[in-house]
Amino acid sequence: MIESAGAAAVARFVGGAFLADLGEPVPLAGSGFSGAAVFSVRAAAGGERFVLKACAPGLERRRAEWVHRMMRHLRASGLPEVPAVHGARGGGTLVSDPSGTLWELIGFVPGAPVEMPTQAQAEAAMATLARMHLAAAAWPESPPSRGPSPGIDRRIEQARRLLADPWAARRSRLSGNAAEAALPGHGAELRGLFDAAIAIVADRGTRGVGRIARCGPTPVLAQAVIRDIWSDHVLFVGGGDVVGGIIDYHAAGIDTPATDVARLLGSWRAAATGPDGALADRWPTAVAAYERHRPLSPAERRLMEFLHASAVVCGLDHWFRWTLDERRAFGRPDRVLGRIGRLLEELPSALRLLDQADWAGLTG
Repeated sequence: MIESAGAAAVARFVGGAFLADLGEPVPLAGSGFSGAAVFSVRAAAGGERFVLKACAPGLERRRAEWVHRMMRHLRASGLPEVPAVHGARGGGTLVSDPSGTLWELIGFVPGAPVEMPTQAQAEAAMATLARMHLAAAAWPESPPSRGPSPGIDRRIEQARRLLADPWAARRSRLSGNAAEAALPGHGAELRGLFDAAIAIVADRGTRGVGRIARCGPTPVLAQAVIRDIWSDHVLFVGGGDVVGGIIDYHAAGIDTPATDVARLLGSWRAAATGPDGALADRWPTAVAAYERHRPLSPAERRLMEFLHASAVVCGLDHWFRWTLDERRAFGRPDRVLGRIGRLLEELPSALRLLDQADWAGLTG
């Protein structure tokens, strides 16, 4: 993670390489978990506001440029919720600092995220997402095609690894201080969450995980999608039901639009029903708002439920591996624990759905 003072100096350095004449960078708290440096900057004349952001370590320039072209296409298609991408003096939209980290300058979008949206907010967000999917489908650079879903393929492979090396076995191999080393000061909490997940799987069995693992290649209608659209990345203006912006696009890729539908709906807390039941049952009016613009096919409806349920299991597995096995550094341990805890709430429902639902057509 970049230290604040050093990051500010780098931000001043790279900021001068963009076309806009920028003032002093002011650190912003990022919504993500990577600890990437994010700054608010204004035009030197005190006018337009921008966000100057370091891309995640290891992000390839070619991929970041693809994302920026997609964002520009969406914005040009009449979607002001997509931040404007600004150019650099040497051409292109990215600047590399001496360490090789890529930086981008995007327009500031107003608003704040909500974890438990009102019905009107959920409907507004889903309608915006549908319009984004329609615009992305019309992008000449990446037209829709039919083929395997990379997201489903990753879940299948991960579930197979989880069956071969389950959480209980991994727990028995952990050293006594592994949890504390992963999240200093929060080791007991992390260990408690891991034990709770193991207990839930022990109580309900591994049939749900096994059904993910038995899935085979699934042809889907694929196009450019956001993939990491979740509650923190959808901003509402003034606490109302107007979507001011949707942020963070660097996970975008080619997959089924059901990926985004499942990701966003599954990230919200539903006040009425809690973490139980299918997404379409929890958020019926939000799904209807999406379908007023872009109807979901029967296959996409089934995929969104499968993608959500499998994402809960695989998401927990990712977090336990990142923290306990790989001991990655995260700038906000409280947010990490909150994310794991939220997935843990969903785990019983996800396992039940995976075990009981008819996934004919997804299984090999």
